[in-house]
Amino acid sequence: MQELRAVLPAYELEFILSNDGSTRLQTEEVNRITQEEGIIFLNHPVNEGKGSCIRKGAAYSHGEFIVYTDLDFPFGIEPIVQMVSLLHDNPGCQFVYGARTKSYFKQLPLKRKVISYGLKMLNRVLLSRKTKDTQAGIKALKREVLQDLLLTKTNSFVFEIEYMCKLMQKKVEIQSIPVQPEPNLVFTDFSNKTIWRELVNLIWIYAHRRVEAVPQPTIRTNHSSETYAGGYADF
Repeated sequence: MQELRAVLPAYELEFILSNDGSTRLQTEEVNRITQEEGIIFLNHPVNEGKGSCIRKGAAYSHGEFIVYTDLDFPFGIEPIVQMVSLLHDNPGCQFVYGARTKSYFKQLPLKRKVISYGLKMLNRVLLSRKTKDTQAGIKALKREVLQDLLLTKTNSFVFEIEYMCKLMQKKVEIQSIPVQPEPNLVFTDFSNKTIWRELVNLIWIYAHRRVEAVPQPTIRTNHSSETYAGGYADF
């Protein structure tokens, strides 16, 4: 938080910590952190999934720009700065997502690597040929499209595919930036239960959103990565 405030001095930053049923919390540490100004801690006792966790956190936000990422900041803070700059400098852009680089995929456990590449292929076929990644743990949006996020119904990791379907249906301008993992990032693997749950959710999303009829957004190149043709910020 200190680092972000130092590199984004023009913004009043609000930090929202949304706990999705973790039982490993250290009460004293939580109490210490939440005494800091500009921090909101939301404790959800039942684990419902990433989609639910993000919606609950985003619903408490007040910022013009909203950035969400994993607690371990897997890509560092530089992508956050880039995303805020994109949203600020491009009035038409309303959503920015991180696109993981090849070096990221090389570090994944085999099962996660297979699943991630499979999702990338599905994204290109069912969302857009230029949508190569939806699952990087960092996204940014403007308040104008927050309601679309809050109206998603998927609770698991693939909820962002549902969200991006909504944005594409509205012809919202989307951009991406390349992201790569921090050197000390530890990758976990997916359980078979998680894989089946995500598969069921994917089937539900594509069955209900009629992705094949989604209009294709304007494309332009940005930071040598795919791009879809951006106060106050929440993290």
